[in-house]
Amino acid sequence: AILAQSQCSKPLPPAIRVPSSMDPKADVAALDKLLADRAYLQGTQATQDDFAKWATIPVCPEQPHAARWWKHIEGLKKKYPLKVWPKGDTGKKEGPKDQANLENILVNAVHGAVVTRFPPEPSGYLHIGHAKAALLNHTYAKLYGGKMLLRFDDTNPSKEKMEYQESIVEDLKTLGLDHEPTTYTSDLIGHFEKDMERMLREGKAYVDDTPADQVKVERDAGTCSKCRDLPVEENIRRWKEMLVGSEEGLTYAVRGKIDMQCLNKCMRDPVFYRCKTDEPHHRHGWKYKAYPTYDFCCAIIDSMEGVTHALRSLEYSDRKAMYHWVLEATGYKHVELTEFSRMNFDYTVLSKRKLTKLVDTGVVKGWDDPRMPTLRGVLRRGLTVEALKEFVMTQGGSRNTNSMSWDKIWAINKQKIDPVIPRYCAIAEQSLVKFTLSGGPATPTVKKENLHPKNPDMGTKDMYVAGTVYLRSEDCQVLTEGEEITLMHWGNAVVEKLEKKGDVVTSISGRLHLEGSPKLTKYKLNWLPVMDSLIDVTLRELGYLFTKPTFADGEDPMDFVNPNSLTDSKAKGEPAMLSLQKGDRLQLERGGYYIVDEVKPLILIEIPDGKAKKISGESRDESWQGKEKNAKAAPKEGGKAAAPAKGGKAADRPLDDVSRLDIRVGKITKVWPHPEADRLWCEEIDIGQDKPLSVCSGLREHFTQEQMQDRLVVLIANMKPCKMKGVESQGMVLCSTGASGVEILAPPASAKIGERVAFKGFTGEPDEVLNTKTGKAPLDAIRPFLKTNAKCEATFRDVPFTTSAGPVASASNVDAPIS
Repeated sequence: AILAQSQCSKPLPPAIRVPSSMDPKADVAALDKLLADRAYLQGTQATQDDFAKWATIPVCPEQPHAARWWKHIEGLKKKYPLKVWPKGDTGKKEGPKDQANLENILVNAVHGAVVTRFPPEPSGYLHIGHAKAALLNHTYAKLYGGKMLLRFDDTNPSKEKMEYQESIVEDLKTLGLDHEPTTYTSDLIGHFEKDMERMLREGKAYVDDTPADQVKVERDAGTCSKCRDLPVEENIRRWKEMLVGSEEGLTYAVRGKIDMQCLNKCMRDPVFYRCKTDEPHHRHGWKYKAYPTYDFCCAIIDSMEGVTHALRSLEYSDRKAMYHWVLEATGYKHVELTEFSRMNFDYTVLSKRKLTKLVDTGVVKGWDDPRMPTLRGVLRRGLTVEALKEFVMTQGGSRNTNSMSWDKIWAINKQKIDPVIPRYCAIAEQSLVKFTLSGGPATPTVKKENLHPKNPDMGTKDMYVAGTVYLRSEDCQVLTEGEEITLMHWGNAVVEKLEKKGDVVTSISGRLHLEGSPKLTKYKLNWLPVMDSLIDVTLRELGYLFTKPTFADGEDPMDFVNPNSLTDSKAKGEPAMLSLQKGDRLQLERGGYYIVDEVKPLILIEIPDGKAKKISGESRDESWQGKEKNAKAAPKEGGKAAAPAKGGKAADRPLDDVSRLDIRVGKITKVWPHPEADRLWCEEIDIGQDKPLSVCSGLREHFTQEQMQDRLVVLIANMKPCKMKGVESQGMVLCSTGASGVEILAPPASAKIGERVAFKGFTGEPDEVLNTKTGKAPLDAIRPFLKTNAKCEATFRDVPFTTSAGPVASASNVDAPIS
C-alpha cells in the first residue's frame, strides 16, 4: 500500500512506500527488504506477480531474502510448469481495506519544511502507545520530506532515571526510527527561568503559597487565589526563594494568570513552575531546585526547536488552549497542534504510574515481562516490529478513541511470521501415549525434513523415525482399531490394537503402511520418536494481566489483577529443537506459534495468533482435539442429544449464559455533565419502572449533550450500583467500538420502553444483581462474546439481540466488540 500523499505537489519519498506488488524496475535491494518478513511479494501464496518479477532477474541475487525467494519461485516454476497461478493485487486498492488515510492531516504543512518531535519523559519504559506516537511522528515527517526530533522532557527528577532514558533510545533503534540529535528540556532550564521572570514582571503569572488541596477546591469552584494579585516585587522575591530551594521557597508554586472562570478547568491558573528537591536530577544532579511543568516548557521548547507540527494524543485535548496561551504570553512562534486517538486495549493499562506499580509490587517480573504492554514486553512475546508498524498505520492520525481487542495486532503478526518460521513437533508430557509399530526401524533413524513445508529454502532438520513413537493422548481417544492414519512427514500406519484403562486409550500397537495414501486418511497426527534425546520443553501460556476489560473512573486496576496470567506446562520436543536460539520464532505443528524465551532450560512463550482468548489465556475456539471429544460424546445414531439447559434459577445456569443479564430498552430523559469527571455524562434513563435508572457513562468524548438527550438505548439494568466520583450509577449503556469509533446500540424506533431484549435459545430470569467478584462475574464471562455482525446487528455468540420491533443494531460498526 502507498501511504496517501499530502497536499503538496512533490511525490512521496520512496522510503515510506509500502508496495502491494513490486515494480518490475525496482532494484534487488528493495526486493530483499520487502521479502525480509514474507515468503511472497504479497499474501501467503505465490501469485503471477512473483513469477513476473522473477523473470526480470536472470540470476539468483546475492541478498539473502531475495535469494531465498528467487530459488523458491524457480523451484515452483520447474515443478508446476503448466499451472496457472492466481493473480496478484490489481492495483485498484492502494492498501489494506483498513489502511489509514494520512492525507490532509497536517494543517499548513509545507513539503520539506515539516518538523515533528517525539518528546518522551524518561519515567518508564516505552509502551505500545508511545510506539504509536513515535511511529506517527516519524511517518508524517518522512511523508512531508521533513525530520523528526527526539527530545527528552526531563523536568521531573522524582520520577526520572537514566535507565529509562537509555531504554527509550534503544527502543527507538529497535523500531528503526531515525531522528535528529537528541535534545533535553532540562538543558534549557536557565532559559525557562528568564521566560518565567518576564511573565511575572508582566503580570501574566504569580507565585502562590496556597496548599495543593485547597488549590484543587478553588479551581473546581472558580475561586481566585488570595495570591493572584500580589505586587510584582513580592512575586519576584518569592520567585528567587524558589530558585534557591529555600524552606520558604518550597512552599511556593508559580501559576499562570489565565481565567479562573473558564469552562475548561485546565485554564484556571495552572501550575507552571514548582520546586523539586527530594531527588537529584539524573543528568544535572542538584544544580536546579525549581523545575518548569510540562504545560509551560513543552510549548516553548517546541517553538524554540523549530517544530512545525506537534502531534499529541487526545488525552491532552483540554490543554490545547493552554499550549497556545503559553506561546502567545511568551511571544514565541505559533506551532500547529495535531491530535490523534490514544491507543487503548482491553484488559490493559497504559499509565506509566500503574505499570510502575505492577513492577514494584512484583505482579510482573520487570518492564520487559511478556505480559506487559511495553514495547519490550510485546516484542519478547513474539510481536514483530513490522506487524506493529502495520497495525499503527491502520489507525494513522484518526481521532476515534476506543478500547481495542489485542486480536487484530496478533492476527497481523501471524501473517508476517507464518511464511518464514520453521515447524517443529512437541507433545505435552502428560499427553504422551506410545504407538508400537511393526515394520519400523529397530533403532531411531534420521531422515532429512524441510523446516517449512511450503518454503524449502529455509533448509532442513534432522527428523528421527523409530519403531515406537509417541502420539497425543487427545488424538488417540478418537481412533478405532483397523483404522489407517497418517504420521505427519513420515507416512501411513494402521491401528491394530487399542489398550484401554476404562474408556481411556493408554497404548496402541499397529504396523507401518508407508505405501498408503495420506489423501485417504481422516487423521494426520503429530508424533515423536521414543528415544533418549528428546528435548525437555516448557510451554508458557500467557493471559491478560487483569480480569476486567475496562475500568471506570475511580476503579483501581490493582483490584482486578489476574492471578492466573501465566501457566507453564511440560512437554517433550523433537531433537532438532536443540538448535533453537533465544528470540527464535517457530510453530509447533497443530500446537500454535512460539518464541524462544530461554534456551537452557528451553522455555517457549506462546505467540497469540489473533484468535480470541479467555482471560486465563486459553483459546476460546475449540481445538481439533476438543471438537473430536465433543463428537465422540455425541449420541449414537437414533439417540437424542441432551438439550442445552434453559431457564431455571440464574445461579444454576452457566456464568456465560446471556439470559443472566437484564438487558432493557430505555430512553434517556435527562443528561448532564458529571460534576467531577470530565469524561462522564450523568443520565436518567426511563426503563418503564416507577423511577428512572441513574447511569454514568463514559461517552462525553464521543457524544454531545444534545445527541444523548431523548435517545433510545439498550442497557444492562441489573448492574451492581456503584459510586462513580460520588454519583451513583445503576446500569450500563451498551455501545459498539469499531472502525467508525464508539456507537451507541440502538433498538428499533417502535421498540417498547422497558421491554427486555431477548436471545433465541436463551431463556430464564436474570440475576437480581450481577456479581462482580473475580471468577463469579457473569458479565466478565459474557462480554467477550458480545459483538456486532456483518449486518451491524448486536449479537451474543452470533445470536441477535431481539426486541418486539426487531433487532438491536449499531449504526455502521461491523464485527465490533460490544461493551
